[in-house]
Amino acid sequence: MTEETGGVVQIVQRIIPGGIETLALELAARLPGENQVLSLEWSNARIVDNWPAMAARSHTFSGLEKPPGLRPDFILALARRLKALAPRAVMAHHIGPLFYGGLAARLAGISRFVYVEHDVWHYENSVDRRLARIASLIARPRIVAVSASVARTVERFMPRCPITVIPNAVDTDRFVPSDRQAARDRLGLSRTSRIIGAAGRLEPVKGQDVLVAAMAQIPDTALVLVGDGSAADALKAQVAALGLSERVHFLGHRNDLPEIYPAFDLVCLPSRNEGLPLSVLEAQACGIPVVATDVGSVREGICPGTGALVPPDDPDTLAAELRAKLAAPATGSPRAFVLQHFSWRRMIAAYETLLGLHRP
Repeated sequence: MTEETGGVVQIVQRIIPGGIETLALELAARLPGENQVLSLEWSNARIVDNWPAMAARSHTFSGLEKPPGLRPDFILALARRLKALAPRAVMAHHIGPLFYGGLAARLAGISRFVYVEHDVWHYENSVDRRLARIASLIARPRIVAVSASVARTVERFMPRCPITVIPNAVDTDRFVPSDRQAARDRLGLSRTSRIIGAAGRLEPVKGQDVLVAAMAQIPDTALVLVGDGSAADALKAQVAALGLSERVHFLGHRNDLPEIYPAFDLVCLPSRNEGLPLSVLEAQACGIPVVATDVGSVREGICPGTGALVPPDDPDTLAAELRAKLAAPATGSPRAFVLQHFSWRRMIAAYETLLGLHRP
């Protein structure tokens, strides 16, 4: 057995701009000790090229350049890496890191291994189900579920593993209400228009195409899409085909979301599948109501007094709910809901207890 005196090593599939990766990096920065995030795929150079803001964090992560496909030999290489780091605990995010990280942690003699499950729609894949069962039997992880609904599903596939629910959280000192007109001025947006915002990777699973279709039924309103991804060109073509080019704005990937959310009247999450997304918590911490699809654990993250839920893949219902919210804005703020349930202080304390960490 190694002497577990180091920090916490977290393992993700690849470090890209996304909720899971942002959470892992924030945990690495906030948990006590010297902590590392390992990216199974990609080199450091490719990570920084894809996400330039990571250049400032180069000392906190490593790209392990795992070749594509199932690579059992990679487990041994990862075990050697973990043994050299001698962490107090290893945490894995998602199925690939669970499989490789769990087996490698056991080979390296690291007894405290935690698996964080962020969503459950991937369990529809038989390969993921099989890998989860194998890893749970060999690695015997303690499981963190980001919501109660995630915990119920994970229990079906890994019934012998103890499960703790620790909801995701956002930095409520960064994401705060601020002046709407100033935020719009910074972005070059109209001071008088009604504006709906959506932040997330531009990928089919995120459903921005459904939101764009809904916008055709919401006159005199602008849409701002924040993010980038493989669906960007298709979305721009859809916007043009619907004659919405004057009303739909693409901002690309941004690192200044706390300054962007306050510009919006509403934030919309139109995803087809989700876990407990940070974007809805961030927007509500800024005091912005959210209309979202009722998928995954989204329901648990929406303020019941100001937000609304709609079915996925239903542009007509989405358009009707957005019109209703714009016509009759909520009188309260969802920020208190986020402060009560999704603060960093609450989440960090829960992880420190789970990981057996003690601050000096």
